[in-house]
Amino acid sequence: MTPKKETFRLFISLGLAGVMVAAILWLISKLSSTIIAPLNPISTSSSLTNKPSLMNLGTRILVKVQTYPEKIDGVKAFAEKDFSTAVNKFTDSLKNNPNDPETLIYLNNARIARDNSSAIKVAIVAPINFEPSLAEEILRGIAQAQNEVNNQGGINGKKLQILIASVDNREDSARLDNELVQDKSLVAAVGVRRNAEIYNEKRLVLVLPVQLPNQAGNQYKLDNNSKNNYLFHINPLYENLVDTHSRYIARQARNVAICGDSRSSTSNSIPSSNPILIEQYTQALKKYGSNIISTPCNLADKNFDPRAFVDKAIETDNASGFLLMPSIRNIYFASKVAQEVKGRKPLFASEIMYSATTLQNGKDLEGMVLPVYWHRDANKDNPFAKNAFQLWNARVNQRTAGAYDALQAIIAGLKQDNSREGLQKVLSNPNFSTSGATGMIQFSPSGERQGEAMLVKIERCESCSTGTSYDFALLNKK
Repeated sequence: MTPKKETFRLFISLGLAGVMVAAILWLISKLSSTIIAPLNPISTSSSLTNKPSLMNLGTRILVKVQTYPEKIDGVKAFAEKDFSTAVNKFTDSLKNNPNDPETLIYLNNARIARDNSSAIKVAIVAPINFEPSLAEEILRGIAQAQNEVNNQGGINGKKLQILIASVDNREDSARLDNELVQDKSLVAAVGVRRNAEIYNEKRLVLVLPVQLPNQAGNQYKLDNNSKNNYLFHINPLYENLVDTHSRYIARQARNVAICGDSRSSTSNSIPSSNPILIEQYTQALKKYGSNIISTPCNLADKNFDPRAFVDKAIETDNASGFLLMPSIRNIYFASKVAQEVKGRKPLFASEIMYSATTLQNGKDLEGMVLPVYWHRDANKDNPFAKNAFQLWNARVNQRTAGAYDALQAIIAGLKQDNSREGLQKVLSNPNFSTSGATGMIQFSPSGERQGEAMLVKIERCESCSTGTSYDFALLNKK
């Protein structure tokens, strides 16, 4: 064989070998990407910051009250992608603690993963580390709505997957918002955020399930002609609630003593809405002819003396009524003030005290009047309250109803269009409406919902289901 032929054959062999090596490398890369890709991946900025994601589908226990071994095993199985075991363990955990919304959400997510179902993903931002009671109330509404729609076959055949997002400190709050808006697998979020404007900028629908005086979303309301608003409020504006309540208080008390709380600012606390709420009530009460007395009261002060406060307010400042405005964590201390007021002057409270915790002290709070957005007796034909009691084996309040309706609005919108931009257009459409726990849900183009507050009064009951012999009785609206 001549040297030229040998050289030619060598080139041919090398070329074929190169082609084969390239083909093998391409095949390996495809197989690797298939093997390591997680089910329903969470696309976040965490990989860039080298910090763990603040969001999860079922791999972390965030609500740590009454954590059973079965729940721990379920979370471990979920993390190991053993979804059949996760389903069994979460099911067993719910038998021990049927009032745990986090476990129900994880159970539904595990079923989706086990069955490899097509899914639509929505995030819920819960203040678990700051206001655990409020977080559980919100999660119950979310879990109930997810459970119902998935049991009915999902959203146009796609199951609803819920991502729970929570932070341990205020410094991570902005990182969480960035993770949420950058996760392209998410079509919407539910929660109260400090920096709500980023959801408008990045075009992710955010439905606010509760209305707070200092709610960040209120700072970013757009004009009624805007077609690009991604923020939606499930409850009417807080000013409506304060106005209805203040009008009632002014007819009962000329001189009102206000008792709130003001927490010190720490890295692990959230800003108190109390100063804003006190100012709103002060202006509304003055508008209707009442005076605000100057006796100071801070339920968060460790040296606060309820008896001294009440005695001075009545005997020195001539208080003719008391308005309690605790944070959820200080409802107990507000009850101590009520103990001293009992039978002496009319008693009122902000909507925060519309809680099962309040009824545990019903004996001291009997007769207290507070404003609410939802009451189970306001529309007795609505099945929400009955279904909630059967699911949780307990009564729920308006925060659970608000969270339920926030997700119901999203579900109804996704049935028409399951893209981010499409969902925003559906919810902003003046012809959009859907039925929820709080009645008919419909938004203005600026994301607001119209409606009025109701008043409830704590009364003794003979055979009510609260387990306390006291309940919130619905009063006339005016």
